[in-house]
Amino acid sequence: MNKQRIHTTIDDEAYKILLKYEEQWGGKNAVLEAALKGLDRGHKAKLDIKSYEKIGRKSSGIPTLDQMIEGGFPKNFVVVVTGPPGTGKTTFGMQFLVEGIKNGERGIFFSFEEDSEQLANHCLRFGWNLREYAENGQLVIYGLSMITVNDVIEAVEEYKPSRVVIDSINLLTDFGSASSLRQNSMVRNLLKLLKRERATTIITTEKTHGLEKKAFDQFDFMGDGLIFLDRTTVNDMDVFLIKVQKMRGTKITGQTKVFEMTDEGIAVSLDFSPGIFDIK
Repeated sequence: MNKQRIHTTIDDEAYKILLKYEEQWGGKNAVLEAALKGLDRGHKAKLDIKSYEKIGRKSSGIPTLDQMIEGGFPKNFVVVVTGPPGTGKTTFGMQFLVEGIKNGERGIFFSFEEDSEQLANHCLRFGWNLREYAENGQLVIYGLSMITVNDVIEAVEEYKPSRVVIDSINLLTDFGSASSLRQNSMVRNLLKLLKRERATTIITTEKTHGLEKKAFDQFDFMGDGLIFLDRTTVNDMDVFLIKVQKMRGTKITGQTKVFEMTDEGIAVSLDFSPGIFDIK
């Protein structure tokens, strides 16, 4: 039996929507109440936007890079660090975590390329004692991880770190391909969790090309910031390059800078900015 329309001032299209949700919500009053609450939430969200605070920053662990990005990574940001193999992405991520440990923050490192022992031994060359950090409860390392996105989510929820590194997301189970990244619910859930837990995060990704090629994949659009690490040859010498391609809420120059691997980790030079297309 067709329902007879009650007297109302709403138009036909709106009335059809009301009927559509009536059975699901238990009557017209319940539908209208839910709609009004939704409007109120939207109003509150607008008020929250107006009452923003100045962006806080977390040091990257690389002083000259911090100078390039107004003092460090904005708190609670997800920063994608990308580039070809052998360009220092793992070192970059660990240096970020060690900087947090020096400031009393806890970190968690998910490695999908190295086991914990290999990673710890590698970091000793920079003076970073990962074993000591782990024993003190300052650092958790999942080395050569064969875990799922849900496992990552559970580990972050349980440990509640201030800083997180995922190295690299290309190898993380269930979304190794960037082709459907934006439609992947697990990716969205992971990013939402990192925001909710207020963790500042570095996610590394792999490129098959260097800075000489202007090409992007969907991983590049996943974060609030994007940093490209590269390696090239100048006058028969290996040269490491870094370029901040995106950092929301931050003034950046987009210049390519040189960095080197020192005894204390990555150090960026602010004095020399090569023209990338002049490098052979």
